[in-house]
Amino acid sequence: MRGAAVGSKSRFLSMALASRNLMNSLDSFAETGELGPLGSGAVANLLKVLDSDWQTSNSFAPVPGQSPFGRYEQALIVNEVASAFASEDIRGKLARMVHGTIPVADREAIVRNLNGFLYDLENRALHEYSEESSEREW
Repeated sequence: MRGAAVGSKSRFLSMALASRNLMNSLDSFAETGELGPLGSGAVANLLKVLDSDWQTSNSFAPVPGQSPFGRYEQALIVNEVASAFASEDIRGKLARMVHGTIPVADREAIVRNLNGFLYDLENRALHEYSEESSEREW
């Protein structure tokens, strides 16, 4: 059982790091208009998780890929954080980024908005990591 807990803990840390790396990729996108292969892959994985929102109510449903956002616990957090940003159409902005349909004039504002979402996601993952760490140390 201890191994499963350690794996869960490291997945939360991995999710926080992936969120930070994606924020850096988005900052680069705002300047250059290029997302790069790592950024594109991360956005695609995040979109798959956001598209599987209905599946997070079923712990036996398949969750896409092996991305840091794709495990059941992480998918729950992604969708929970995304729900707080529902009025800002995070999913739509990510999709527009992948398809290359974001006008140059809108890049900075969209990246700022997406980075706000990713910042909250990173903090939530770090909180979960911290909670798991403190539970194990008693």
